[in-house]
Amino acid sequence: MADRDQFISKVTEALGRTSIIDPSLDHATAGFDSAETIRTNAQTAISDAREYSTQLADEVALAAETIGWKVHRASNAEDAGSIIAGICEEKSAKSVLRSSHKVLDDIVVDKAVTSTGANIETTAHDGKYGQSEIEESKAKAFSTDVGITGVDYAIAETGTVVLHPRSGLSRLVSLAPPTHIAVLCPGEVLASMDELFAMERNDFINGELSGSMNLISGPSKTADIEGTTVTGIHGPLEVHLVILGEE
Repeated sequence: MADRDQFISKVTEALGRTSIIDPSLDHATAGFDSAETIRTNAQTAISDAREYSTQLADEVALAAETIGWKVHRASNAEDAGSIIAGICEEKSAKSVLRSSHKVLDDIVVDKAVTSTGANIETTAHDGKYGQSEIEESKAKAFSTDVGITGVDYAIAETGTVVLHPRSGLSRLVSLAPPTHIAVLCPGEVLASMDELFAMERNDFINGELSGSMNLISGPSKTADIEGTTVTGIHGPLEVHLVILGEE
């Protein structure tokens, strides 16, 4: 038996399996559930997020507070705008950068921010950047006071916010400014990472998986230096989660 086969055989045995996965199989589903099961799991995750949205919102609020998010509950769009304006005023923000998430338009975030005297800009939508535009975009993100985004999903179990960087949403909006505000809508909270990975797996087999994913669990922290935890070294020092109530 070739060295490669011996290695795979040992791994297979260690995993408690009785057969080696044939590498000629479709890599989209090899070693995992069938495509139909993957789709069903994703549909169930979406259905549960909607059906139990109130309960999951309460759970994610508690988990998020535990890991360092400053959590705010907004009963409606106007309330959410007021909360965001209040944060910008508290931070004496002069410049704000926002993503193109629809929820930010719904709560009229531009009006809320400009009412505080701050300037707000939206990340580009077309994604067609030359090198000079890329450098300018980076410089803007690192010099702005507050970054505001919607979310793609949140995880009730861990208090994690999930963002897929894409056209209209640079990852730097949530990572570079010293303060990040994330706005969460009803139905966007998944129970656990299992549901998130079910959604991601379904996107993969459908050819819709985004190139990357940001998992944000509270403010930036590191303990690399002398084992001492320091906040805000390589990301936001302060993060706010604004949870919208049911309409």
